[in-house]
Amino acid sequence: MKIKLNEIPKEGLSVKEVFNADSLDLTRDDLKFISPIDVSAFIVKEKDDLYAHVNAKGRLQMICARCLSAYGTDFEKEFHLSYDIKGKTSLDLAEDIRQEIILEYPLKPLCKPDCKGLCQSCGKNLNEGDCGCKYKSDSQRWSESKSGNA
Repeated sequence: MKIKLNEIPKEGLSVKEVFNADSLDLTRDDLKFISPIDVSAFIVKEKDDLYAHVNAKGRLQMICARCLSAYGTDFEKEFHLSYDIKGKTSLDLAEDIRQEIILEYPLKPLCKPDCKGLCQSCGKNLNEGDCGCKYKSDSQRWSESKSGNA
């Protein structure tokens, strides 16, 4: 998103651009954008400073950290950028937009908050039903010991 500083009017400038994930180097093994990334910004110039209010949105496909299933989710982030523009004629916001998007990636993506994950014995996705294994998770063992059933 390249901005020519002399084209910013006194009242500010609204700009929009559509990025693909590859152009911003945003694809990982466990996460990828499955739609273009729509970026809009309102830019204001004051003396030697530039301020941008930015909104980025798209659709992500991620791999759940518990059950390893792929799932889609909407992505949207608003953020502010500021720059010292003294002596500059143009500015490219793309790298800072990229970094802000990466900062929004979840550390542990979950397909749903109560995802049951995989059975530690057979590997079945427990969200799809019980596997019938006799293996008990640590949390089940603790609850039984507290109730006196262990």
